[in-house]
Amino acid sequence: MLKKLNLGCGEQKISGFIGVDRVKTSSVDVVHDLNKFPYPFKNNSISEILMDNVLEHLDDTIKVMEEMYRICKNEAIIKIYVPYYKSSGAFTDPTHKHFFTENSFQYFEKNHSYHFYTKTNIEIIKKELIAHKKFKDTKHILRNLLPFKKLLNQFLFNIYDEIYFKLKCIK
Repeated sequence: MLKKLNLGCGEQKISGFIGVDRVKTSSVDVVHDLNKFPYPFKNNSISEILMDNVLEHLDDTIKVMEEMYRICKNEAIIKIYVPYYKSSGAFTDPTHKHFFTENSFQYFEKNHSYHFYTKTNIEIIKKELIAHKKFKDTKHILRNLLPFKKLLNQFLFNIYDEIYFKLKCIK
């Protein structure tokens, strides 16, 4: 049986996932503070993890990544959405403790020169910059019409709102 976790699900657990959060809501199946280790799951027992705008709120990114790696099976998938460091939204929320770039998860790959800081071994399968289209104000509409967004992103802020990573655990 595939065991999938939606870590930090709040009130919006994804269907087919076990909802984990520190506050009990109707979506939460397991109440657990993600800043407390170990997580209440066995080694090598999880096939997929989803964290949607949660990691930036937690105290220790390296410990969280190591804990997810511990509970994941070989070739398990970890999907992470975080605010993009060049987005004003990343800095607006006073509960954000960390900021993420396109290269933030390279440190968890075994062949990275700074890998000695961690015990993980992940492969970055995908990373994608996301510009939200849900906002209807003029700023967001104009931004989404910009040509050459990837090039402009090198020089401007607020082109993208968040970044998505799809990672694979290698054991």
